[in-house]
Amino acid sequence: MQHVIRNPKKPELLWLLSSILSLTMLSFFAQAQPSTLTLSPVLTSGLSSPMQVLHAGDGSGRVFVTERAGVIKVFNPNAATPSLTTFLNLNSPVAKVGTLGEGGLLSIAFHPDYASASSTNRGVFFAFYTNTRASSGDLVVERYKVADPLNNVATVTEAAVVLLIPHRDANNHNGGEMHFGDDGLLYISTGDGGGGGDPNNNAQRTIQEGADLSYLLGKMLRINVNSYSLASPYTIPSGNPFNNEVFDYGLRNPFRWSFDRGTGDMWIGDVGQSNWEEIDFRPATAAPGVNYGWNCFEGNAVYPTTGTSTNPKCGTFSNFAPAYQYKGASVVGGVVYRGSRYLDLVGYYVGTDYFSGEFQLIKRNAENTAWTTTIRPAATIGSPAQNITSVSDIGEAQNGELYAVRLNPGSLFRIEASGALPVTLTEFRGSRTIEGNKLFWETTREENFSAFEVEYGTDLNTFSKVGSVTSQSSIQGGKYQFSHIAGNSENAYYRLKMVDLDQSFRYSRVISIQDAENEASNFVRPSFINSGILNVLLEKDFQTIEVITTSGNVLHKQDISGKKGNLEIQINDVPSGIYLIRLQNREQVLQQKVLVMH
Repeated sequence: MQHVIRNPKKPELLWLLSSILSLTMLSFFAQAQPSTLTLSPVLTSGLSSPMQVLHAGDGSGRVFVTERAGVIKVFNPNAATPSLTTFLNLNSPVAKVGTLGEGGLLSIAFHPDYASASSTNRGVFFAFYTNTRASSGDLVVERYKVADPLNNVATVTEAAVVLLIPHRDANNHNGGEMHFGDDGLLYISTGDGGGGGDPNNNAQRTIQEGADLSYLLGKMLRINVNSYSLASPYTIPSGNPFNNEVFDYGLRNPFRWSFDRGTGDMWIGDVGQSNWEEIDFRPATAAPGVNYGWNCFEGNAVYPTTGTSTNPKCGTFSNFAPAYQYKGASVVGGVVYRGSRYLDLVGYYVGTDYFSGEFQLIKRNAENTAWTTTIRPAATIGSPAQNITSVSDIGEAQNGELYAVRLNPGSLFRIEASGALPVTLTEFRGSRTIEGNKLFWETTREENFSAFEVEYGTDLNTFSKVGSVTSQSSIQGGKYQFSHIAGNSENAYYRLKMVDLDQSFRYSRVISIQDAENEASNFVRPSFINSGILNVLLEKDFQTIEVITTSGNVLHKQDISGKKGNLEIQINDVPSGIYLIRLQNREQVLQQKVLVMH
């Protein structure tokens, strides 16, 4: 869809030209569109109504998840076994977060200097929530400061309300997200206050009338919180168009929005009234004071559909059409992918709908004259694949990789796509010898990959680096081995830290030498099958081989009587998933788990 001005009387051509420059993609090789989009489960327990997923920008690699009731949790996705820790409960010692209607802890935002040793804003972050006022909570932005920003459990040294916005009309349409811009200022999205059609015209009001602060509803606000004091918790930035907190206006319920980390452009998911869900694009070069149209327009359509409105300001302004509109139920604003693992996804905006679970992939066409939008269902890894609904947020880790949280049941997923980088580990095992512990591993793909770092521990909690093995840099993959003298410890655990050229990394699973010896006797090698072929080593006669689902159904059965040595079994008709491979004769039954991916 071409981005156009709804009112042709004010075309604003300069804005269109500058947006072309701001949308130049940073990666010339990422031209192919992702053929698949997958939600890979990371945490399926331990979360209660998660609302937001984000990072602190502190270099730790940690990911934070906020829960609706007011709890903030943290975990490290690079750990061999990611585990959740409660970072802070905003309701302790006094309950302050209300959850009526659409209320709750809507989002948090870490100050850009959160981990800076020399800044007065070290350890500072902000929480945006609805309070416990009866019938409908007011909107509250509160400032927190913690003693040690790198500690997984917060010790709060300061806490004070920065901004309170009355929200007296209804208990919905709160907006919900905060981000710091490249200008170091805090941006806050607010809903129109609720009620069908914005009955009080909050979204189009831009200046205060008397003592009423509801003009701050239905807006994108911008405030300066860098020189905080109790007497002056924030100031109005120069350049705000109305000399108050309002930056842009005309929004209905911008529940989720984001900055493109590569360009500074803004993407807003604005939930529609009844006909149109709206995804708005605002280039970083656009002047403050953008009017997105609500409640004069819903998407590109005049609101209400009769062509009249109770708002006297309708028809007296120009405003921007959405980058994409659709007939849905509740848009969830997304993020432009700027990670390094999925080349096909670079530069695409990834958003979703809360009820349908469909994902939107949006990008400028090659001529920068129109939007290309593709709708894809996002399925979880598993068999059978299942489309996920009730996603409440899509957020970034510090390395640019994307995560999504599901409100109910509470869970967190990693967003994966085609064009994955950089290495696929198909086998990892080890054995104890008189020369020490020997490790063996194989890959089927290496691209833009640097090295394996071998880590060792005597328990499952503490590991240290004992060596490094350089990548063979082969797209076809490679075979590796490593020897380590572990001393007299009975327990020996190993994992591989797989490091990309950009220094991002992920861990293999942990193996023990005991487990590895058993694994060495596996008859299917590798146990990760992405070629449609089972490679089976038969050391004795077996009569049959079967492929069995985790529920006990036999998907494939083949007579192999009289065969020995290496045997290739075609399983192209077996869907992706985890299966049990069973060898059987009259005297013995052997079984092994495998993972099939297509």
